[in-house]
Amino acid sequence: MNPIKQFKLWLDYGGSLLWLRLRMLRLDAVAQIRSVVFLFVATLIATVAFFLGFISLLFGLNTVLPESSKIWVFFGMAGLFGLLMLGLLVWVARLWQQQGSFMSSTLDAMADDVAYLNGKYPTSPVAKEPNHEQP
Repeated sequence: MNPIKQFKLWLDYGGSLLWLRLRMLRLDAVAQIRSVVFLFVATLIATVAFFLGFISLLFGLNTVLPESSKIWVFFGMAGLFGLLMLGLLVWVARLWQQQGSFMSSTLDAMADDVAYLNGKYPTSPVAKEPNHEQP
């Protein structure tokens, strides 16, 4: 392929594709930062509210319950809240994974664009040139 044609192709398609992908990546990064900040603040507020409520509940139950049932109630609550905490950690991990997958798909699309411009796809205009040799 003529080097001037290759350069024109890169300028025509590559510049606009790169600009579009970088804008999408910027939007993805801003959305991910907002999501991380929101998750952090929500987790912090939920943690503080949980501990305040839990301590109040324990003080209340300590005065109301008879001695024989205190052990079963307190250990049962500890087990229940432990399972709840485990479920919330799994949920946060899945949300974090979803946020990263959209950004990685944008980066993969940028790599596909570069491969398209290099003629590595059969539908690429570079691949249709008769004198083009692929490595």
